[in-house]
Amino acid sequence: MDAATFFTYFGIPTLFILLCMGFVGWIRSKLTKKDFAAKPLKWVGAWCLVGCVIAILLAIIAGIMNTDFVYNHASLVWPFCLSLGALDGHPSLGVGALVVGFMGLMNGLYYTLLAGVTLIVRWALPTKSRPRWMRLQ
Repeated sequence: MDAATFFTYFGIPTLFILLCMGFVGWIRSKLTKKDFAAKPLKWVGAWCLVGCVIAILLAIIAGIMNTDFVYNHASLVWPFCLSLGALDGHPSLGVGALVVGFMGLMNGLYYTLLAGVTLIVRWALPTKSRPRWMRLQ
């Protein structure tokens, strides 16, 4: 896999997901007047669940529909949609459930990593209202 292909499969979706996470955090902080980074475990856990659910739903849709259609249109929210190839040929129910569960776990871990990155970026940004102990020195 060359650099251009790697960036297409992982770079663009990663940037898109990071922007979405940042936007959601910004909206949440404006609506609730609380910093989204104030409860990091809740933030990371929620994004882990979102990533897992997205992957499982898209894998189920791919199993019902055309795998290639989901693969071609879901890469922005699911960088691991290459794993949809495992669902080609209509595997047995047990194998299909195992593959779908593994895809959900893989995407959930990826979203967890990206949510952690958004927290690090947020903590690195200086804010007057943030307590001194939360600022990176």
